[in-house]
Amino acid sequence: MNKGGKHIAKNTVILYLRMMVTMLVTLYTSRIILESLGIEDYGIYNVVGGVVTLFSFINGAMTSATQRYITFAIGKGDAIELPKVFSISLLSHFSIIAIVLLFSETIGLWFLNSYISIPNGKIVEANLVYQFSILAFCFQIIKVPYDANIIAQEKMSIYAYVSIAEVIMKLCIAFLLQLFFSDRLVLYAFLIFFSS
Repeated sequence: MNKGGKHIAKNTVILYLRMMVTMLVTLYTSRIILESLGIEDYGIYNVVGGVVTLFSFINGAMTSATQRYITFAIGKGDAIELPKVFSISLLSHFSIIAIVLLFSETIGLWFLNSYISIPNGKIVEANLVYQFSILAFCFQIIKVPYDANIIAQEKMSIYAYVSIAEVIMKLCIAFLLQLFFSDRLVLYAFLIFFSS
């Protein structure tokens, strides 16, 4: 097998291992979080945090688009072009964050407090979860150019290690939740934000 074929095979194996590890750890983590939060808080987190997470599909599209431009700059071999493309990409993503914050803090907050059915004693907690979820989403948007750069450079092992570290951190958060007896919902939202 030639050098290029070995590189492709290695990257494929690494990405499949990443997918299997993250899938297994995520399934186990979900079970622990459900036990720790309870049905009501778990549901609130998924509804409130899920509204924001619903838009995380945009991250995949943004990563692909950014990766395409970075790959093109790498292919040109222009040492000046790559940092320029990366900087423009970073600036674009900060602009997207400004738009996300504008809409989520106006329309999203209004929708949360007006239309989503939340138990009376949990409204403050739901709003805190919403704020932490928005902040976590903003950090995910900032991360997009860096992820795209890693993928464009074909450093799949780094990408896999970072993904695995993220799910292991979420597993640790799930275990940590079991040590606390009150405000687990807000603590969980904060720790997920902190881990992003």
